Amino acid sequence: MNTLIDQIRNHINLHVRSYEYALSVVLAAAIIILFLNTGLGKIINQTVFSIQMGKQPLPVWSQPILIYALPVIEISIVLLLSIQKTRLSGFFLATIMMAIYTIYSYLAYKEVYGYVICACGKIFQQMGWREHFYFNTLFTVISLAGFYLQHKAKKSNVEIQKRTNHTMHSGFRREIINDD
Repeated sequence: MNTLIDQIRNHINLHVRSYEYALSVVLAAAIIILFLNTGLGKIINQTVFSIQMGKQPLPVWSQPILIYALPVIEISIVLLLSIQKTRLSGFFLATIMMAIYTIYSYLAYKEVYGYVICACGKIFQQMGWREHFYFNTLFTVISLAGFYLQHKAKKSNVEIQKRTNHTMHSGFRREIINDD
């Protein structure tokens, strides 16, 4: 006799790939919204962003590079996450960027370099560095979870494709043998 729990467990086992895919799309959408907002904000308010970057405790030589590179990287991540075939790369880059931002916000929160203003965008300027650190930590975990789910799905698809190709080749060999 199947209990309700057994039925739920069977349903989940049958549809786990669909749920994982749906979850990875939701995670990608969250990161897309974040990076689209911050990347476009840096482009639209480039003068303000440049001034704020000039006040960051970074090597002077890196500031002009970062002023142009950060928005380009963030928009590139948006594009990578928007396309199914490149989503794994998008999650990988998003995880790296969020980890860097998390470390930076932690150092700012602990005032390792003294008081530092935020150069992230209008929405995030309302946050303190502590909240910023927690927010970045959450999005680092989201990026990492998305990377894991996407990697798992890709690995699963490769295994399915190998089985399909093996079955097709085996069937083809049988047809050749049977024709002789």
